[in-house]
Amino acid sequence: MKKLLLLLLSCITLSTFAQTSQDETAPDIKLSQNQFTELDSLNLQFSFPCAAFIGEYGVNTNGTDIYVSQWLNDSIARYDVTGNVIEKFVIPGVGHVRDMAFDGQYYYGSPNDFFFYVLDLDNKTLIDTVNVSFRIRGMAYDPVEDVLWASEHWTPMFYKMDKLGNILDSWYPSGVTMNSISGLSYDNVSAQGPFLWGFSQDSTMAMIVKYDIASQSQTGNMIDVSYLGTTPSIAGGLFIHDLPNDYGLVIGGMIQNQLVFALDLGYANTLVDIESHEVLPEIEIYPNPVVNMLNVNISSLDANYRCLIYNQAGQLIREYVLPQGDEGTLQINTSDLEAGMYFISINSNKGLSVTQKFVKAE
Repeated sequence: MKKLLLLLLSCITLSTFAQTSQDETAPDIKLSQNQFTELDSLNLQFSFPCAAFIGEYGVNTNGTDIYVSQWLNDSIARYDVTGNVIEKFVIPGVGHVRDMAFDGQYYYGSPNDFFFYVLDLDNKTLIDTVNVSFRIRGMAYDPVEDVLWASEHWTPMFYKMDKLGNILDSWYPSGVTMNSISGLSYDNVSAQGPFLWGFSQDSTMAMIVKYDIASQSQTGNMIDVSYLGTTPSIAGGLFIHDLPNDYGLVIGGMIQNQLVFALDLGYANTLVDIESHEVLPEIEIYPNPVVNMLNVNISSLDANYRCLIYNQAGQLIREYVLPQGDEGTLQINTSDLEAGMYFISINSNKGLSVTQKFVKAE
């Protein structure tokens, strides 16, 4: 009994540490070679264990092969859909790639930096390196407009850009959302879309979140896939694709250094777990537009929260601590802000947040 208690305490300690860390360190553990799995309660289409190298993070597919990238180093691996490693290779000048996007010919990925690679993985060639004005982590491809979407370093600040890195649009989602976005995928096949899906390391550290592009808000869909792996299960890359062998349209991803998985996309759209959301305070901001003083009405807080203000580029410019039990009006001096759009976000210590926009007038 004593040994069992010690084991449980060890697991709880590891889980608690993982949930408070944003480190990408993939656990150097000996993974059990689980048998090929089909159709569990998440309508899991398949999963297979990582077997190529330590530090598997990014993942995407051309419908036949599944490519994964190594954030710890420079390797790239090619799997088949049953989990066999077909080959491993290195492309000179390419390394530490996180999430990957695929446009039908080329793959796109960034080493968490102010640029992204354009890669021909079939021919193991670096096509181009494109500079941008923000640190890229998640990447997705929109085949309708032939553009790329990207998430900024650990945030749900989303950028729409052309393949030359020119920013066409950017927004921070409103409503209850999740931070620490590690992977991103574009969805133009689900009803009432298009959508972005993000893979978040907040909360359980492996939460799939859905965003409505038109309303620039989280839809409410959150899918906890942490139990597919062992503790801690840490989110990596994300993809959406039509796969052969009757799998159909799937939303798939990487639990870092543990496994690649794919869920039925249609079923994923039905998974809304609103009841498990942390209760967030309601906020009201005025005047909007504002010139000198922004008033933020905040309902009662049942935990410690932070009030964060971001500019339109997604840079954090102000931060206020809101102690437990506080309510009333927070007054923020905006006289020194440049004219333009800003985002005010009330964040919990579990990564959930509620966000609103405001405009600073001349």
